[in-house]
Amino acid sequence: MATGRILVVEDDDDIRDTLRDLLMTEGYEVDVAKDGTDAIDRLEGGQHATLILLDMMMPGMDGESFLAAIRRRPELAGVHVVVISGNAKARDRAQALAAEDCLVKPFELDALLGMVHRYV
Repeated sequence: MATGRILVVEDDDDIRDTLRDLLMTEGYEVDVAKDGTDAIDRLEGGQHATLILLDMMMPGMDGESFLAAIRRRPELAGVHVVVISGNAKARDRAQALAAEDCLVKPFELDALLGMVHRYV
């Protein structure tokens, strides 16, 4: 059984729900947020995350703004972040913002699970 809490930050309901269900099936505790503002609220409200799966393109606070915000907070700076994006150029941006890794949509579920197992 896997251990660790994952926060999925994704504005697309179907993708968010699919990721949550897949990760819960793997034994992880999973929380979800619909955008960066929702994710910040959850983290500030006391929800702990070992890993954040972060979509980059979202309305409101996008992934880039969210990642920059948590990297400025010492209590959140050590949380692992894997960026998930439909933009192939997101890999460079994720690296510049100190994300641990990046998956470009569409991605293989095995690749996602491999990254999750690596960081949780």
